[in-house]
Amino acid sequence: MLMTSTRTCDIPKAYDRLTLAATLRVARLLCFVFILGCDSTPKNEVRIERTSYWQWQDITGRQIETAHYVIYTTVTDNDSVQRFARVMEGAFTQYASLVPAIKPDERKLNLHFFATHDEWARYTIATTGKDAEAYLSVLNGGYAVKDEFVCWLSNESDTLTTAAHEGLHQFVARYFRTRLPPTLEEGLACTFETYTFTDTVVTFNPTKNPRRQAALRNAIDGNYLIPLDTLVMIHAGDLRDRDPALRESYYAQAWALAAMLREKPTYRLSFLAMMRAAALGDTPIEIGRNDGSQLYHPDRIRPFLQRYVAPDWKTFQADYDQAVRDLADKPTTDPQP
Repeated sequence: MLMTSTRTCDIPKAYDRLTLAATLRVARLLCFVFILGCDSTPKNEVRIERTSYWQWQDITGRQIETAHYVIYTTVTDNDSVQRFARVMEGAFTQYASLVPAIKPDERKLNLHFFATHDEWARYTIATTGKDAEAYLSVLNGGYAVKDEFVCWLSNESDTLTTAAHEGLHQFVARYFRTRLPPTLEEGLACTFETYTFTDTVVTFNPTKNPRRQAALRNAIDGNYLIPLDTLVMIHAGDLRDRDPALRESYYAQAWALAAMLREKPTYRLSFLAMMRAAALGDTPIEIGRNDGSQLYHPDRIRPFLQRYVAPDWKTFQADYDQAVRDLADKPTTDPQP
């Protein structure tokens, strides 16, 4: 469950009251500020608009502003920070393409990017209250709470994948007035898990995801696919205490549903209309308010989908079943030239 977080950013004390160790930390951070604040931006890097010193309790780091994000980070490797910023800015562009009617406001989204698990855990305990235990159980880098994302640099590839996934939840929390079906939102987040870098852009591939494809194949072979009627009504938390393979199947099936709606020409335009209606709060079938409470009406989800993307439920179900099998059978590696 996403809960309200509390952020504490202490103003650093005067230099004459800092210990020698703290002074040295400040000096090092100022060097990083200078490096990241230069006007010259290589074409494969995100432009840093502003960089400054940042402190939370006794943890010191940098506050880095890009076009759409404020990144609070203790990571000192500039290349890692640049890759993190590139993925998030690239993902933001793609998130926004799903709801072109929405114009991003001037309030930038907050990202906390810690260098260590210990820093991340301390921040999580201090800011998520009674839900801290649930967030501390996260294994792959981070989580989104309302419109804030908090992570640590574990395996960089896993961290970036998690960031792009959770960034979709963060975007929806900020810009949508009414809730999307939880399974659809989870599936959309999964469509951002596979990406490639070039010199100029980050490219996301919504229909390629080796982890989710393997989970689909396992569920098909093991005969434990979740029926579509059930899938669209539940959310990930409903499976928290179930078999891990079933949880993997849930995410994989949610991914297949979202990928079909995003990419299949039959559904794409109606899908975008549905996204627009949810973002603007302009729908006669409201699943739930997007107010952070996580409350929603499962019984309204099928009518909601039928209004926008699935007027013929049997045809929709047949198309979804085929999409699941097609994605499960799709090669997970690119063919050799």
